[in-house]
Amino acid sequence: MNFEHDIFISYGAAGKQDNQDGAAWAQLFCNHLDVVLQRLFDEKPSVLLQNELLTRQQQMNENPVDVFKKTGVFVVIISPEDIGSDDYMKELGRIYEAVYPSPGDNQTRNRIFKVLTLPLQDEKELELMKAELRYNFYEINRYNKKPLTYPLQGNQLPDDKFWSKLVDLAYDIYNSLQEIKEPGKVVHSESNHRTIFLAETSFDQQENRDILKRELRHLGYKVLPVLSIPGESEHARTVIEENVRQSVVAIHMMGAYYGEFIKNAKYSLIDFQARVVKEFIESKEKCLKPYQIIWIPSDLKTTDQRQSLYLKRIKRDETQEKTEIIEAPLEVFKTIVNNKLNELAVAPVMTSETGYSLYLICEETEKPDLQDYINLIQSRGFRILTSVPAEKEYYSITEHIRLLKKADAVLIYKGDSSMEWLNSKLRDLVKVPGFGKEKPFKAIGIFSPQKTTDKSLLFLRNVTVIWNEEINNTAIHHFLDQIIKK
Repeated sequence: MNFEHDIFISYGAAGKQDNQDGAAWAQLFCNHLDVVLQRLFDEKPSVLLQNELLTRQQQMNENPVDVFKKTGVFVVIISPEDIGSDDYMKELGRIYEAVYPSPGDNQTRNRIFKVLTLPLQDEKELELMKAELRYNFYEINRYNKKPLTYPLQGNQLPDDKFWSKLVDLAYDIYNSLQEIKEPGKVVHSESNHRTIFLAETSFDQQENRDILKRELRHLGYKVLPVLSIPGESEHARTVIEENVRQSVVAIHMMGAYYGEFIKNAKYSLIDFQARVVKEFIESKEKCLKPYQIIWIPSDLKTTDQRQSLYLKRIKRDETQEKTEIIEAPLEVFKTIVNNKLNELAVAPVMTSETGYSLYLICEETEKPDLQDYINLIQSRGFRILTSVPAEKEYYSITEHIRLLKKADAVLIYKGDSSMEWLNSKLRDLVKVPGFGKEKPFKAIGIFSPQKTTDKSLLFLRNVTVIWNEEINNTAIHHFLDQIIKK
């Protein structure tokens, strides 16, 4: 599909001459965007600015509606002053009608890009564009909560935050135009294994979300949602499920604020997204179910009581077979996500195994001391499953649960580890039937100099639990014999 203009940039009140600061910002924004777009496109895209359209109206009496119908994508710069401008609201309405000529039209690719210079106090007038992707060219001070537009001044180069956001916008424009002009050409792989659902987050984590999204796209992944999640519960549920159904991983980045409640629901959008993804994973729908990764920054400080309670509930209830909760710095979290994606990209190798499998749970530092006993176990025909592969730098709850489900028996060795560490492993054994383990363990062996009083043991009475102050060959042989006899 060919257009007379690839891009139309509208800047409303921000570009008016009586608003000199706004006009200067809008002009510099257009200049910088033009530079980035020229680097992306083989041929320079045709860009029409709002003031150029006004000139054409005055000189040739050209109808804006006709121009918009012949335009590929639209960049609309919106400031708080625009909410009170009837003329600009009418222009946005014409743009919307050009993109969605019939009520209920759906777009698979974004064609309207909202650039906000400051938060909008009242978005009722922008209800028709609420689903379009927004690009916040401002930051909110975390201490006084006051917003500040990314500064643009004359010949001075913008800061890195501006450039990062501008590059995101430019790539989205590029991808949209490529798909609109060549519908048969796939810019991103549509395979589930190359698609990720990156949930919307609170304002304090928006920058980190942008960073992660940018890096995932650089690695060749398609990141959903393409359009913003609707603000009404049923519509939002439909959109989230459609996105998750296409994805191999669903990522949620938790911030310090619970957020505003979604319409017709008693949850915020952040909470609602996580609930819908969890329900989809647990549903009986026969399709590839994504892994759910929930990130809580290790240095997160929240004064929002609702969010504090919400995060406590997540930590207590949400860990399951296909859900990982990660508390770590951003860089560690990104490494974990990358490793998980690499793991999911490799098809599992099916092998015919004989004999019993024994899951050895211990701290990585304890393994050298247990090597002789590992050799003894293997010499009797048992397959050893280890809890933390040496080449990995992090502990994967998903891998841990997978091994619990696979193992015929479990041997826990507590050396210098804390009782909290041991009790957490016992609680995992209690919960493993809920993770989908069909057959009970043939035996559970615990070697520890200190006997635990954890109540989890009450639920393990149907399997053998042995205690020894020291691990030795006799104890190992006795434990293995119990497995073989059952």
